[in-house]
Amino acid sequence: MMPGASVLDVARRHRVCTSLVYRWRRTLLRDGVASEALPLPGAAFVPVEVAGASMAPQPEPLGPGVVEVVGPAGQRIRLAPPIDARVLKAVLAGFA
Repeated sequence: MMPGASVLDVARRHRVCTSLVYRWRRTLLRDGVASEALPLPGAAFVPVEVAGASMAPQPEPLGPGVVEVVGPAGQRIRLAPPIDARVLKAVLAGFA
């Protein structure tokens, strides 16, 4: 907080309760993220809008015996029966 700033004024300005400002300050001081030193010029709170949690699309149901392999970058490969062991081995090796 700025020297001479009132916790009550800060809380009102940002529409939070004073105990929350004290808790944040205590946590930041304890974790070494903030100090009692004077802040840098121009430092201030900025408004933030939190987006609602979006639902991840549900995958299509797989048919009986279908194997789906999901790679590290999210790529998907589906293998339908009959699955050749050599093909499956090659697909899995491609993700290693």
